[in-house]
Amino acid sequence: MELLKRAFEGFKNLFGFKKNPKYVKNYLNEANIRSGIYMGGVIILLELWLIIRQTNKYVKPGISDYSGFTDKFKFAYSFLNLYILFLFCGLSLMIYAITYLKNRKKDTKAEFILNLVFGSLCVFWFFMIFPADDLKNLFPLEFSKSSYPDETTRARNIVRYLNVPIYGLMPLFGSLILAHTIYKHFKHKNNTVISICIIITFAAICLIFGVRVSYYDFCYPVESIERRKMLTCFFTMTVFVACLLIFKPYISIIMLITIFMVFRKMLFNYGAREFVEGDDINYITFLVALIMITISMYQQRINEANKDMHLEHDAKYDYLVDIYNVKYISSKIDLKTHQDLSFIENKIYLFINIVNFRTINDQKGFEAGDLFLKKVGLGIKKLFSGELVSRQSDDHFVVFANDSNLDYKIKELSKTVKEYAMGLYVELKVGGYRPKRGELPNRCIDKARYACGMIKRKNKLYIEYDDNMDEVFIKHQYIVNNLDLAIKNNWIQAYYQPVVWSHTKELCGAEALARWIDPKYGFLSPADFISVLENTRLIHKLDTAIIEFACREMRRALNENKPIVPVSINFSRLDFELMDVEKTLESIVEKYNIDRRFIHVEITESALADNVESLNTTIKNLKEKGYTIWLDDFGSGYSSLNVLKDFMFDVVKIDMKFLSNFNENERTKDILEYIIKLVNRLNMKSLTEGVETKEQAEFLDNMGCGRLQGYLFGKPFKIDDFESRIEEGIFKVSKDLL
Repeated sequence: MELLKRAFEGFKNLFGFKKNPKYVKNYLNEANIRSGIYMGGVIILLELWLIIRQTNKYVKPGISDYSGFTDKFKFAYSFLNLYILFLFCGLSLMIYAITYLKNRKKDTKAEFILNLVFGSLCVFWFFMIFPADDLKNLFPLEFSKSSYPDETTRARNIVRYLNVPIYGLMPLFGSLILAHTIYKHFKHKNNTVISICIIITFAAICLIFGVRVSYYDFCYPVESIERRKMLTCFFTMTVFVACLLIFKPYISIIMLITIFMVFRKMLFNYGAREFVEGDDINYITFLVALIMITISMYQQRINEANKDMHLEHDAKYDYLVDIYNVKYISSKIDLKTHQDLSFIENKIYLFINIVNFRTINDQKGFEAGDLFLKKVGLGIKKLFSGELVSRQSDDHFVVFANDSNLDYKIKELSKTVKEYAMGLYVELKVGGYRPKRGELPNRCIDKARYACGMIKRKNKLYIEYDDNMDEVFIKHQYIVNNLDLAIKNNWIQAYYQPVVWSHTKELCGAEALARWIDPKYGFLSPADFISVLENTRLIHKLDTAIIEFACREMRRALNENKPIVPVSINFSRLDFELMDVEKTLESIVEKYNIDRRFIHVEITESALADNVESLNTTIKNLKEKGYTIWLDDFGSGYSSLNVLKDFMFDVVKIDMKFLSNFNENERTKDILEYIIKLVNRLNMKSLTEGVETKEQAEFLDNMGCGRLQGYLFGKPFKIDDFESRIEEGIFKVSKDLL
């Protein structure tokens, strides 16, 4: 049963019985319009050749027999008028097809005039050459062989009869072009129905012309066989029409069989001779081959249409949730650029963030996480029905909507999020921004996102961007927009914070920490720009600049024979997403010819939650090259012990939070003692940051923590100040640096 069902579906697809989506229909229609360019071009070339041929063969030799200009013109006109009409038709079709595809909403003034001119020429030229004499003798017209004294008379009368649809369709063709041109000019869009009629009308003219020529040549007296072209013109025009104009296969099959049967009937009943058996076989073979070609071309166009449809869908819609992507709605709104006050009145941008979404991925798996996002996305689409709803990335959604019933919708959305959270703690945060005239969508979305980030209280769902936030937001935008300039002009520098041996308190290293000294805002601390660059996924540029700074300064110190200490450089989770850490580090170290042992790579614990296998490979490669690998912020996450199990580090850096309430909470000391002993047991070294008192330093030294870092030993210093303290002996560089 399943096999029969699949076979039936295959049959429907092959012969075009399956209903096509609107996009595919438009694609096929435009493909036929595009074919009209080639059809028109071929007709133009053919008619120009025929005009030249007729002029050289008949007009030039015969024109000398006439004395007056008017008589000469009439003589030439009698030989060339039909070819000129066909030339106008070809030009009209080509110009129409080009303008149809080029400007789908409204033609330029020049294109509008061209279509009017050539459409009108097709109509008015027809009335100049209309064969009134043919119509006089046309009816009643008998077709039996006994009705005429000779075959030539019969053939000529049949041809005269075939002239009627040719001449009749030409003004119709021109009128349709005029109708579409005027419609498009006033309605500012193409009319698909008229365009289909135009192409079909032109194809019918070509086809009937082929029948006319081939019939007359086939039926001409045998003694004039040197003038016969047999069926060549009919076959040529049939191929021309069938291959350039592709309709659904079953329509093409019916059309071709009908055309071939009618033409064959004409040749048998009203022709001079009968087909021989070989002619019949060739005739049918040609028909079958042509049907196969049209089916093949239809399938090719359908495949191309479906492929383009999917590409266009992917360009507009999010790959996971069946809603728009944020880039598309930005471009869609950007067409209006918020200049129209009526367009933005009572409208608001909403930035929706699902807090703690990663818990679903961690505990339920990525498939469950994707399903959750799909359900939430469709829930947003349902709540904001008819509005522009999009997914920006991960668990972030953007909505451009009317602000009516906003509180109700946000509360309902919060219920939806909790309903689909599978019992896990997940909550909603929504930031809003009301656009102002002339503001671009991307900036409005950024402001809504910024407002969302300002929600601190857990029980608050929604906050709207206001003037109080504006100053900070402008500062954040300045940071994003000027990052590259700051790196280029060395506004961003590395400040060095000392790292000492716990036993001797001698300097054994320094951590390179980013600081931004800005000409407009002055000194910017990491709190001003780190989170901004992480949110905008630009943090890798900053970290690369710090590597460059540290290696450049180390090379300078080596060249000046100054004492140097190893420098540790931080790498976050995003660094491993946004750049090739190993390749970037290696290129800079090789550029300044630095001993790799003097570069310590700090990897934050949060970076190890994703892509465990890939990161493990990177860490092993770096260790093999001679770098010292540190685990930063140990104890700040939920999977610290798993990290120690899965990765091998040289140094484990214990998070400063463990030293908070050092004297008030006795359990702090027990935990620190346990961690230090565990790290030592695993053949790794330990370092504790945030050391501020001598009591803390002595305790850590007694527990076996090898390295210490904190304000007790020095704050982060500019490179010049750091080196000055070494030269002055304030910092004593240990002989045992590695």
